[in-house]
Amino acid sequence: MNDGTRVHRRAWAAAVLVAAVGCGLTGAAAGPARTIPEIDAEFAAAAAHAVRRADAIGAAELAGWARGWQLPEEVDRQIAVTVPADFSPPAGVDTADERAIWDDLCAARRARAAGLFEHALVAARAHSATRTRGDRTAAEAAVDRPPLDQRSCAAVRLLYLVLRDDPDHERARAATGWVRRKEAWLTPEAVRRLDKGEDYDPAFGWLPAGRLTRYRAGERFDRGRWLTAAEDAARTLTVERGRRFTSDHWEILAPAPLTAAARLARHLEETRTVWRQVFGGFGVEPPDLEKRLGGRGRTVTSAGMAAVLCVDRAQYIAELERLEPAIAGTNAVYWQPTATCWFTAGNRADGGDEQPPASTIFHEAAHQLFAETRLDLHAALRAAPAAAKRPAILAGERCGFWAVEAAACYMESLQSTAYGWTVGGRDAGRGPRARALLVTDSFHVPLAELTAMSRVDFQDDARLPQLYDEIAGLADYFMNGDRGRYRESFVEYLTRVYAGTADPETLARLCRRSYAEIDEAYRRHISR
Repeated sequence: MNDGTRVHRRAWAAAVLVAAVGCGLTGAAAGPARTIPEIDAEFAAAAAHAVRRADAIGAAELAGWARGWQLPEEVDRQIAVTVPADFSPPAGVDTADERAIWDDLCAARRARAAGLFEHALVAARAHSATRTRGDRTAAEAAVDRPPLDQRSCAAVRLLYLVLRDDPDHERARAATGWVRRKEAWLTPEAVRRLDKGEDYDPAFGWLPAGRLTRYRAGERFDRGRWLTAAEDAARTLTVERGRRFTSDHWEILAPAPLTAAARLARHLEETRTVWRQVFGGFGVEPPDLEKRLGGRGRTVTSAGMAAVLCVDRAQYIAELERLEPAIAGTNAVYWQPTATCWFTAGNRADGGDEQPPASTIFHEAAHQLFAETRLDLHAALRAAPAAAKRPAILAGERCGFWAVEAAACYMESLQSTAYGWTVGGRDAGRGPRARALLVTDSFHVPLAELTAMSRVDFQDDARLPQLYDEIAGLADYFMNGDRGRYRESFVEYLTRVYAGTADPETLARLCRRSYAEIDEAYRRHISR
């Protein structure tokens, strides 16, 4: 982490500011009074002052917190942040002097959050700004200017930075879908379950009223009868008779052990938290996002997404090969026709204690989030009978399927940090393999060919393993290369691929570059 005295300059901040210039939003009446670097510099000065005060009274933990709160510079990967529940101080802040330092730090955080929220508003409104002739000329001359006027992804990610600094920022909370319940901010889904009298424990998920105490005491409930935990663990279950584990956003059916289901739920929810920050503009119409930030949106409670955790590969294959004859070549799958993620926990011989790799969960959960976040698809899936949950056209069925897999491969690079997570980077996930594929093996499939491939074309290609590594590198380029210049374009392309409206030239039009030019830029990016 940067220390508290360093002026924090995020790469994406420059893109937002350039966008504001290009959209004619730099006037005093239209734009924020301070730039993001100025806002960060003000906070850095306040944090440095807090460090000096804390050091002077021997409050080492508080000084360390003040030094470490500033985020690292975002250069070649994206940052997703953990949103604090409230302004509770670190453990050990108990004297009057320490509390005074903490309160001043919180005031500085609130001030920075207020400034960042103004920039989020500018980013959300950028899609509808009318440019002057001079603005258009300047934009055409700026070779590093993002090609799209919309800044939906930038706006959403700024909102999460607002909430990291000020977890009680009501407009940012509302815009990102939180609901206030007494003194706590909760997801709408959690509020709905609390209203039904349900209880939650990370080890057991959401349970009907009255069951949690007995679960913690070592009992388990199954279809009308109570068992001991040992009796439950000893059972061999079919998928239909599997245990049920409910998190805020997933309904998991688990023939596998309950501990494995709990771990799967944690990773699924983690994926959703990160995905919403990384791909925040996906499936959101810019005017709707602007309304949300303006306090005119409405909170929507989503139905739980479905996942199955098989006890071993034999069960996984037996359940799915009737749907997909080639399923034995996979370890997990998001089966879009029934809107369900399938995973396998291990082998019966070892008691099912093995777990699906976290990267596999991130990959398949990303598929599910993309597919079911599209409001039209989500509504169609939830309204249809369970046996007929198939949209008319699967994402990428006609063309653009590579991007469906590329975005999921990108999420494989998710890594936990002290402040949240990072996603992307040429040294993370499949990045090293993508680089070796191009630099060492001289393997490269041009974008013009990739974008024209249908789902069947892609999946039946003899070069499939190499294609997966290449598209992971391409996703990193579109999300982070050239300082994130094409991030909004790529997310909009994904939106159109999932909506079934993309054609082979859509991505080139959104990027305002030929595929040959982008191929060359990708070569430079991955070869560095």
